[in-house]
Amino acid sequence: MITDKNIFSDAKRLKAHLEGKFGEVKELPPSSAEVAFIGRSNSGKSSLLKSLLNSPNPPQVSARPGKTRLMFFYRIGPERNVSLVDFPGYGYAQSSRVFRARFSAMLLDYLKSGRPVRGLFLAMDSRRVLAEEELEIARIARERKTPLILCLNKGDQLNQSQKSKLIQEYKKRDEFFEILLVSALKRQNLSYIRDFIHSLG
Repeated sequence: MITDKNIFSDAKRLKAHLEGKFGEVKELPPSSAEVAFIGRSNSGKSSLLKSLLNSPNPPQVSARPGKTRLMFFYRIGPERNVSLVDFPGYGYAQSSRVFRARFSAMLLDYLKSGRPVRGLFLAMDSRRVLAEEELEIARIARERKTPLILCLNKGDQLNQSQKSKLIQEYKKRDEFFEILLVSALKRQNLSYIRDFIHSLG
C-alpha cells in the first residue's frame, strides 16, 4: 500500500485529448494500449481525473452524482499512443440488482472485447468500507487477469489514527494489484498513476 503525501504538480499532469463520449463498448475507437477509471458515484473519480489530466475538456464534477451514463475516451500524451476510458459512476441510488445488471455487464463486456486493457483504476472514498460492488469488480478483474489498482480517495479527510487503521486493514487484502491512499483535492500521491500510464506508451 502506497501512502505518500507528495504533491502532484501541474507540470506532471498528463496531456489528454477527449476524443468522444460513447454509450457502448463496441463504439469505442481503436487503441494501442489503455487503462480505465471506474468508481462509485461520489467517490471523487472525476476530481481525481481532473487533477491528473491536462485537457481542454477535463471530466466534469457533476452536482448530481450518477447522472453520467457515457464512457469518456481520452488519448494521452503528444503521441497519443495510450488511451484512457472514464466509465460512468455506479451505485448511486441503485440497488445491487441494478448494479449487477448494468454496470457489471458493461465492465465484463469491456474486458472481454479484446481491447488492449493494461489496467483498471478503481476510485473509492477512503472513509467507506469495501462493498459488494467493489468486490464484484475485483472478481471480474481477477477472472480476466487485469491489474486492478484501488485508489482510496479523500485521504486528506482522515486523521492519523484513521489512516493507521486503514493501512492495517488493507494490508490483509490481496484482491488488488496495488492500493493507493490519494487525495484528488490536495493532489497527493498521484505520481504512481501517472507513471503506470506513462509506462504503457
